[in-house]
Amino acid sequence: MSKKQTKKFIFGNSILKNLLIIMVSSLLLILLALLFLSIYTRRGHNLVVPPLEGLQVEEANTILNAKGLHAAVVDSIYNRDAVPGAIMDQTPKGGNKVKEGRSIYITIYSKSPQQIAVPGLVDYSTRQATALLNSMGFTQMTIEEVPSEYSGLVMAVKYRGKTLVPEEKIPAGSPLTLVVTSGVLADSLRVDNEYIVPPGQVDNGSNIQPAREGELDNSFF
Repeated sequence: MSKKQTKKFIFGNSILKNLLIIMVSSLLLILLALLFLSIYTRRGHNLVVPPLEGLQVEEANTILNAKGLHAAVVDSIYNRDAVPGAIMDQTPKGGNKVKEGRSIYITIYSKSPQQIAVPGLVDYSTRQATALLNSMGFTQMTIEEVPSEYSGLVMAVKYRGKTLVPEEKIPAGSPLTLVVTSGVLADSLRVDNEYIVPPGQVDNGSNIQPAREGELDNSFF
């Protein structure tokens, strides 16, 4: 077969022609994809991330913008001993290399504590209420006892002298006061469902009254 006939056979065959078109198109697509990735990733244009811990967000953004980067706050944590608004953590860390335009994710110290809803704890035992509040971060608690027939039940939860309603929000870690029952009645002592008359009073059968002047107090005998 002559060269002329060979060329005519190859280019005259529709299957071979389609295969050649597909191969050339695929090659062009691969080259274009590589060129696009090279431009998109800015090969050879890596930037060193500066350390940002301890800086305020405004200061960090000034430094990052000068390098073609920018900061994005992703979380805040309250610490009463830290400087409010200061950066406590960053991703990527300082010294790492990134591409221009990359976001640097930062965590800062919040300026105010997180607000937490305190659940209703009335009729909870003191132990249950204390355990629940501790798990929520309330570790500073004082106990205020009130006279009652029962002992160790929570009557109220106070914050700064104010009785909280269920699910009321207060700053995390705030000191709280638990008002609990003491199991001792205020006006008399009850033993086996009977009242013991305190000294200086007489029992007239229905009410406990103060002894009248000159009257013998039989409670001492």
